[in-house]
Amino acid sequence: MDTSELDGWIAHLAPIYLQPDVIDGFVQRIDDAIAVANPEVAADRELRRDVDASTAAQLRVIVAAIAGGSQEVTPPPESIALVLTVARRGMDLRVLLKIYGAGRLAMLGFVDESIEALPIGPDLKRALLVRVWGSAMRWLEVTTELLVATYAKERESLARGAFARRSETVHAIVAGEALHSEEVSQILDYPMRRHHTAFVLWTDDTDPAADVLARLDSYARSLVDESNGERVLTLPSGAREVWSWVAHFDHLEWVPRDHVRNADLRVAVGASGYGMEGFARSHREALAAQRVAVRSTGSSPVTVYEDVQVPCLLTDDLDELRALVARELKGLAGTDGVTSRIRNTVRVYYENNCTAAATATVLGLHKNTVRYRLDQAETLLGRSVDQRRLPTELALIALESYGAAVLPNP
Repeated sequence: MDTSELDGWIAHLAPIYLQPDVIDGFVQRIDDAIAVANPEVAADRELRRDVDASTAAQLRVIVAAIAGGSQEVTPPPESIALVLTVARRGMDLRVLLKIYGAGRLAMLGFVDESIEALPIGPDLKRALLVRVWGSAMRWLEVTTELLVATYAKERESLARGAFARRSETVHAIVAGEALHSEEVSQILDYPMRRHHTAFVLWTDDTDPAADVLARLDSYARSLVDESNGERVLTLPSGAREVWSWVAHFDHLEWVPRDHVRNADLRVAVGASGYGMEGFARSHREALAAQRVAVRSTGSSPVTVYEDVQVPCLLTDDLDELRALVARELKGLAGTDGVTSRIRNTVRVYYENNCTAAATATVLGLHKNTVRYRLDQAETLLGRSVDQRRLPTELALIALESYGAAVLPNP
């Protein structure tokens, strides 16, 4: 086949393909194909306008590239605009791929019919089909790859922007900045005029951070059903930690003691509070409960602020707490089982207003056994259990909360 004859026919066809009525017909052909593959695109006037502009521009640049023999592929601005529209509307990548899939098939049919109508022999027709098909398909394949990358970059940029705005808003609320609750609710897609219970979820798992965060987020979202909550808000606060809030209409206290099913998952819970102030306070309490949980030894998977608020308010300085335990408990701070039972009896005795009978009922012991243990405690303390009750009880609470972490150094 004489390539000059082939080049001549391509040069002859190019101006025909670029005639306005031909372009309009091609655009309509693409539209019809897209309407079948993507009904949601066909019904969207604004998106359809972008598709039409992209289709016309693509035909022009493909024809120009084939006629000029150019191997460079640069998507026209109209095609970039279409991709950005699809991405910014939150549409799936499959929508874009269906558009280009329909366009590819329509292009093949258009080329077939155009060349078949030419008054030339079969050999030249075949050579023209091979040349035009090859160039057009290569252009569309490379263009599709470039546009998919543009879509991914835009979606990532949008996600980063949305996350940054959500993160800034949450931190502003926690910091006590004056914000409008309706605006905050819109930014976070989370109702602020509700009661809120804050959670901090974390793990020491060594799996890849992305997997860990997905697991923590999934668990946080399950709290909505289990607490009859209206909505849940989650925000990654580290590679292995998530902050979360559950919104609910009623003032309830939700404690997930029996809901943590993963041994490596830890949860700290703040008390419920209303509005942005309650949102922030509950979060601070959850963080305080987390500090106790992290520093304690042998703690349960769930730490509730109201259970540990006294040690939270005492001090964050473990050395100070260790000194308090040593000074007030003396021999009652021993680690053996007998001393632990005596210490627990004293703690329950204080909780029951220093009444031996009530203490015996709570512990399931005979009252004489309680009396005997209290006598043992006084020997270990070197004084009556009724003396210095407040500092002694605080020391017992600290030891109960932190465990061995606040035991006196040997």
